[in-house]
This record gives sequence, C-alpha cells and structure tokens, in this order.
Amino acid sequence: MKILRNLMKKALDRSGGLLVEDFVVGLGLVGVKLSDGGAGVAYNLRGDLLGQCEEFSQTKGEYRLLLEPGMKAEEFVRAFTHPNPIARSLALATMNAIFNRGTFKKGDVLEYMGIEPGEKVGVIGEIGPIILTLTENGNEVLVFERNPRRGILPDWTIMSHLESCDAVIISASSIVNWTIEWVLDYVGTDKVAIVGPSAPLVEGIFPVKVIGGAVVLDPDRMIKELSRAFGTTGVYRTRLAEKVNLLL
Repeated sequence: MKILRNLMKKALDRSGGLLVEDFVVGLGLVGVKLSDGGAGVAYNLRGDLLGQCEEFSQTKGEYRLLLEPGMKAEEFVRAFTHPNPIARSLALATMNAIFNRGTFKKGDVLEYMGIEPGEKVGVIGEIGPIILTLTENGNEVLVFERNPRRGILPDWTIMSHLESCDAVIISASSIVNWTIEWVLDYVGTDKVAIVGPSAPLVEGIFPVKVIGGAVVLDPDRMIKELSRAFGTTGVYRTRLAEKVNLLL
C-alpha cells in the first residue's frame, strides 16, 4: 500500500498545527472543517458498517468517539489505517481539506481524458453520469462494482478485463476502502482518471492523468447539509462544493 501511505505522509507533512474544528457523518458523505477554514468531504462507506447502534465509539472504558472535534488534524489523518470505515472516511476528508485548495481546472473530467469514440472504457464504480456520457459517445463501457447489478461486472473481473481497456476511470471511493492500488495494478493504459468528491487533489502520488475532485465553497453550510443526508448531487447543485480537476 505504498501509494496510500505516501498520501498519508504528504498530508501529515502539511497538517502543521491544524485542528479539526468540526465534522459530520452523513448518509452518503462525511465532511471535515479545519481550524483555518479549509474543508473536505469523502464517501461514507456505509456498506462496510456492521448495522449496529454504536459504530463509531470506544467499546471499553469511558464513552467517547473514535475521533473528536478539537483533535489535531494529524490524528485524523493517521486514522486512515483504522479498521473502522467511518474513521477512514473522516481521515480522507481531512486530507482533502488539506490538499483541495488553490486553483484547478473547471469542468467535467471527461474533457481532459482524450477518449475517442469507439474506445473501450473501464469504469470502476457505478458512476452513472459518466457511464451515460460515454455510452452516448459511442464507447464500449465496462463497469466494475463490488456489489454488481445486472449488466455490471463484479470487481474481481478487473483482473481479467481491465487491461484491455483503452481508458480507465476510477471512483475515488476506492481510496477510502484501500482498493485503488490493486485496481491500478491491472491498468494497461495511460488514459487514467480518479474522480469523485473523495479525490485528493495532490500531485506526485497517483499514477494517473487527471484527478477530478471537489473544492468546498461553504464549510459551515456543508456541515449542516451533510447532516441532513445531502449526497454528491446535492453538494454540487447547491454550490456547497465545486467540481474541479487536477491535470498531471
């Protein structure tokens, strides 16, 4: 897991004296606000939860959450290796709050991929709008998903099918569940993108052409609305965050 450990190291190097001022665990996304006003979001791996009443607290001794507001940002970043899925999501949201600031390219990630009509595209994760656009563009699309529905390939078929794809688009949720390095091992093209609000916009870590992520525009409102079950569509349509792209 060298790529993701390097991601953690770079985030720790930049965390300085930052604190996590507040965070929220929503239905689809988690969000973190830092003491300098920076904010980030990441996918909530609710499919990995146990379905218990207490999913994010210590089980022994005094009652407390695994992570608390007021803790150092570096403590949240280090939680990226924690077995608890909420802790890992909050860790990535914290890294995104650190990295996803500055000037980036606006627009849809497909604008920067150079995908030609007729090319075969592998999509890791059921990213509906991208799949629809590619299909309408005349591309053959192979969709890989951990829990596939009809017409979607199970993720284990990545090992036998992904290398034949002319381009690959990877959902950034694969960073949260630590599968992205395994996926990248089977890529046979340089037309590769990571996309989604979970994506860290950072150079020198991922061997891809484009990273399409999110810059949070209104941290306080983001915390409020994620607590009301806003998801990716809501975050973008209500201008809580903006889609941007880092070209590598």
